[in-house]
Amino acid sequence: MKRANAVRIVVAGAIVVVLAASVLLRQRRPHHESGSTAALAIRGGDGGGLPIASPADEHLDAGALEAATRDPAAADLAAFIVMRHGHVIFERFGHGFSADTVIDSGPFARVLVALLAGIADQDGLLPPAALSGFDPARLRAAIESGTHQRYGDYLASRLWSRLNAAPAWIAVPAAGAEPPADCCFHARVIDWMRVAGMLVDDGSFEDTQVVGKGWVARMRRPLSPHGREGFGVQLLPEGAPNQVHPGLGAADVFFLRGPGRWRLWLVPSLRLAVLFGNAGGASGASGAAGAAQAGASAWDETRLPDLVIGAVTGGAPSPHEQSLLQQLVPGH
Repeated sequence: MKRANAVRIVVAGAIVVVLAASVLLRQRRPHHESGSTAALAIRGGDGGGLPIASPADEHLDAGALEAATRDPAAADLAAFIVMRHGHVIFERFGHGFSADTVIDSGPFARVLVALLAGIADQDGLLPPAALSGFDPARLRAAIESGTHQRYGDYLASRLWSRLNAAPAWIAVPAAGAEPPADCCFHARVIDWMRVAGMLVDDGSFEDTQVVGKGWVARMRRPLSPHGREGFGVQLLPEGAPNQVHPGLGAADVFFLRGPGRWRLWLVPSLRLAVLFGNAGGASGASGAAGAAQAGASAWDETRLPDLVIGAVTGGAPSPHEQSLLQQLVPGH
């Protein structure tokens, strides 16, 4: 009898360990496509660190950035990263997140197929008709047809590995199924700053022209007159009641809208990128993050990028920065 009880205790303990490990794995690799049953691996590089600089080195007020983390718009955020001129100058994390946390970035994935379309078009492998409007599934099919490569292979070789990002993966419904091109891309938080660096530097990343010059500007053209949708990117904020700097939302400022409160704001003329997001947004809202998500209608998605733009200080801006600095931060 004692032995039987001991066996039951060992078995029960093993079940607890397995359940705990399962919960931990879900926390470390969050995603919002819970029905997905397979993963398509995307080859990357060594995922080494990005250059780091102090805010002062890049002409931003460190105190103003710290104050931004205490703003109501930053409540419950899991990540808040600022990059300028290819240097990470400010990072804050919460809810167990770090730069290396893998997230399902949801609609952020749309920008990847848009960039790949630019690369395939530059290589003369994409029919012009594929660039009419923006349909991620149609673009993925056109890229595969034109390049004679599977989407994941082309994404890995022509974009993701050239950014030296860590290996990533796409959640798919079943092994061998076509990968979605508008969601389900799982990558480290910090690797989205590599994408950001390229988007604000005319397609170049660390002196490598990943996508042809002028393509990112092409992506920023509205798909319809005065529209808010570009080619895989968002062009204008949907309401900005607390907006301080009137330039925010101008033609030069664009952004990616991910799940929950995940946003990646980009200002090419300042070579500035701001990434932030909440824990629940990357894996299904719950707890405090879920409560914050429920009140998303009162949340101003322009507030944090506006505060960061306001933190830009005087200095010796390069000529291509001058006009927007004067627009966004009067007197500098």
